[in-house]
Amino acid sequence: MNQTPAALNSNPPGGSAMKKAIAPAAGALVGTSAMVLLVELARSGALEQYKDLLAPLIGWGPGLAILGGFLWLAHSYAPPLIESQRSTAMALQKLADTVEHNDSHQHDLVLAMQVNSDKLEQLRSTVADLQEHVLKGSG
Repeated sequence: MNQTPAALNSNPPGGSAMKKAIAPAAGALVGTSAMVLLVELARSGALEQYKDLLAPLIGWGPGLAILGGFLWLAHSYAPPLIESQRSTAMALQKLADTVEHNDSHQHDLVLAMQVNSDKLEQLRSTVADLQEHVLKGSG
């Protein structure tokens, strides 16, 4: 009764990849078989009574097949693309917020340095005045 995690997993490794590889081949096989069947039916004359119905389908068929393929591709690849764009946008928003936050702290630091610089200038002038007063008093 002691089963390993690999024994519990009934799917073989790579089974999903195998299904993805088989699906297009099966679709191509079915499509080819349908085309061969239609061609054989047309040769035999069995479709003669449906000629007015089949003519627009034959005319519009390739365009509809291309449109269907495009819609299938959009359905298959759009959700991951949209999700990756969403995550990129969120990462850029976080980066912008961080830059803005750091910019506000930098602005506060610049203001503090300006205040300190002004106080140092005042202190320097006070020291210069005191030094001048001491020199006059001793001389």
